Amino acid sequence: MTDLDPLALQSWTVGSATVTAVVEAYTPGIPAGFLLPEATADDIKHTDWLGDDQAGADGSIAMSVQAFLVTMPGFTALVDPCVGNGKTRALPFWNLLDIPWLDRLRAAGKEPGDIDLVVHTHLHADHVGWDTHLDGGAWVPTFTNARHVYAGEELEYWRAHADEMAGEAYTDSVAPIVDAGLADIVEVDAELGHGLRFISTPGHTPGHVSLEITDDDDVFVVSGDLWHHPAQAAHPEWQEIADTDPVVSRATREAFLDAHALAGTRIAGTHFPSRPVGRVVAHAGRWKFEPEPGASVYTDDSDGAA
Repeated sequence: MTDLDPLALQSWTVGSATVTAVVEAYTPGIPAGFLLPEATADDIKHTDWLGDDQAGADGSIAMSVQAFLVTMPGFTALVDPCVGNGKTRALPFWNLLDIPWLDRLRAAGKEPGDIDLVVHTHLHADHVGWDTHLDGGAWVPTFTNARHVYAGEELEYWRAHADEMAGEAYTDSVAPIVDAGLADIVEVDAELGHGLRFISTPGHTPGHVSLEITDDDDVFVVSGDLWHHPAQAAHPEWQEIADTDPVVSRATREAFLDAHALAGTRIAGTHFPSRPVGRVVAHAGRWKFEPEPGASVYTDDSDGAA
């Protein structure tokens, strides 16, 4: 049994930097096929290395929505700031949320004004939401002292698809940042400074990137939605329901897992529940994900389950 609070703040060190998972919501009991259309309950049951925080005895799966806070001397970055409160969303479990996520950020030691850089692996609604909040009927920036980094290919794609359901976050969570002059538009392989670098990992979205953090020769990768659940290590061919190009996403995932299994890189799975950081290792002709425990920062007793 895995006895972990899925909302607890956990941190990992990367050289002199610290990476902290700040969870917005944890959802267990998801039918595997809802998120991963090619997966069955039996497939999940037969992936016997999954923990009970990652999969249920009935073959259901669990997922989290979380951001990663990267702190180092004199600099703080925030990666993929979740869904946000009060946003009208087509998915009912993301619609009009009222969750104390900013309190959890403060429990991790940072106020919104302390953030220097906001990084986005892509621009789906659950990766940009806290960038803005409602003030006087208008969506305004939350992290007013931060530059917000967007891969140009990704930004242009969602500008063109802002009126579609999948692009619903552009108007209330991206456009206000651009209009406020807080956006930096970069290439998909850009060096961001402070040991941060984009890695192009397309497929889930056209301009999807992962974030590599390097300090003192220690390497850590926030993978974004390159994969959604640890079971995809054993089944990298499984697409996720929102992949814009399943063929490309599968090829990207295969290459990513192969490269980082060989390198032994620590990887943060953005939607991985309870134990989101670990390493990919060879297993039964494919791979498995071996979580690495984080240091406990704070336990939040408030209800964030979707």
